[in-house]
Amino acid sequence: MRVTPKDAGKPYNDLYKKVIKMRNNFEDRHKDILASIQSLPGKEELLAKVLEFIPYPIQIYAPDGTSVMVNRAMLAEYNNVSPELVVGKYNIFNDPDVIFTDEFQKLKRAFNGETVFFQDIKVPLESIVKRYGIQDLDVKAVYQDITLFPITDEEKRVICVVAFFINRRVYRGKIEIEKAKEFIKNHWLEPFNLSNTAKAVFLSKAQFSKLFKKHTGVTPHEYYINYKLNKLKEKLVDSNLTIAQAFAACNMNYSSSSARLFKDRTGLSPSAYRKMFMQKSNEGRSIKGQPEDTHRILAEFPHSLSAEQDLFAKVIECFPYPIQVFSIDGTARFINKAALDMIGIRSVESHVDNYNCFRDPIVMELGHLDKLRQVLTGKTVHLKDFNAPYQDMIKHFNVVDRDIYTISSDITCFPLFSAEGEVEYFAAIFIFKKIYWGREEIGRGKHYIESHWLEPFSLSNTAKAACLSKAQFCKLFKKHTGLTPQEYYLNYKISKLKEMLLDTNLTIAQAFSACNMDYNGHSARIFRERTSLSPSDYRKLHSQKQ
Repeated sequence: MRVTPKDAGKPYNDLYKKVIKMRNNFEDRHKDILASIQSLPGKEELLAKVLEFIPYPIQIYAPDGTSVMVNRAMLAEYNNVSPELVVGKYNIFNDPDVIFTDEFQKLKRAFNGETVFFQDIKVPLESIVKRYGIQDLDVKAVYQDITLFPITDEEKRVICVVAFFINRRVYRGKIEIEKAKEFIKNHWLEPFNLSNTAKAVFLSKAQFSKLFKKHTGVTPHEYYINYKLNKLKEKLVDSNLTIAQAFAACNMNYSSSSARLFKDRTGLSPSAYRKMFMQKSNEGRSIKGQPEDTHRILAEFPHSLSAEQDLFAKVIECFPYPIQVFSIDGTARFINKAALDMIGIRSVESHVDNYNCFRDPIVMELGHLDKLRQVLTGKTVHLKDFNAPYQDMIKHFNVVDRDIYTISSDITCFPLFSAEGEVEYFAAIFIFKKIYWGREEIGRGKHYIESHWLEPFSLSNTAKAACLSKAQFCKLFKKHTGLTPQEYYLNYKISKLKEMLLDTNLTIAQAFSACNMDYNGHSARIFRERTSLSPSDYRKLHSQKQ
């Protein structure tokens, strides 16, 4: 199964490299981790289970490039293809989609002991479908960010190389339908508007409605209603909200009509749905948290997995993204090296057995506690855009005092089951998206701009978000970044436009439209001034590289 880039831009993990440079006394910290986790009963089994159940595709290669392991998410990615077709048969160095790329030499660096990153890689689906005889794969295009990192022995020899995949964009079925789904998901808080939705995919209302129903089985309005009700379900399980407040958070009036609509689609009234969830959640929390016989409770792994538990445990310890493992009462039982380095945790002893995610004031303040608790019911939970103010982290936890305003990440929490099907532990992986450095006001301004780049630039609103006057904000922003706020906004918008231009499913005009820009002489000139290429030349250059 293929892991390699057809093309790669600048790695999005530059921030990871920047944080890693702040490591102090790496070897001592490494020994600190290894010593502390030895006290965790059955830790090899547990960490091997994390690798197997992590909801991101992972593949492990021997030093000669032969696949030796694929996890469940990797197999599920391609319609649950049999591991026997991959393990021991696929070799990354024999894959034409790997060999004939400009990035082949970069890929080989991972097998020489270096961690390498590839950004926004288009997956060669046709080759994969043909190689494994996959039937009915309802995916037209996938773009991934890929990290490859080596696992070495005590003599620094490479034992294996691990590939970790993050799907950034997945297009299923006809491209217009996927774009319409994205539009609906981005505007679900607004009243449904068929004209605007059809306009977003450059179709007439009649063409769009017919095409959408053909490919999804529902009308655009039904899809909108279903998505809105799914969001309402998420709000209803938040015990901090009344039922009326949950409806209001979804821009819906809590009335007999809306309650009837909810019951028609779910079979339960809003209050009955909340009651059912709370009962299940309480059942999950009542599971015994500290097993006396870990080997009895932890699941038996298939022979191919259990035989390599020591190796897989080391993979998690060396994973280049923060990973934590918690017992079901929320207490941290394990953290890897990346959690120390990237989050800034001072020591294992200050965190393991002391930190509790269910009592984290930042989690509670950001309103994620009830959603986080859903992991106890066996669900995988995604906390998107978790923006943790770093000064609050310093205030509440034993983290290093650094010149950081906010850490923005996507956090995925997933359950680890026993052989009896009970949740025994759960794990969390942090995918860092952005670190806002420097003065708090500048961080606020940058965060506002990056969250509102689809809107016309507003200096007043940006300065207001930074709690400064327009004059103060402009002066301070230019001093700390070398750019005016509007220049920063334009550069960020152009970077997003570059991403859209790489999507050959879009015309150049559609790429501009997706960034809320008109494709005309003025906008093309702005693009050329900042890239030294016209939009068409930029796309042509990228195609040639591919």
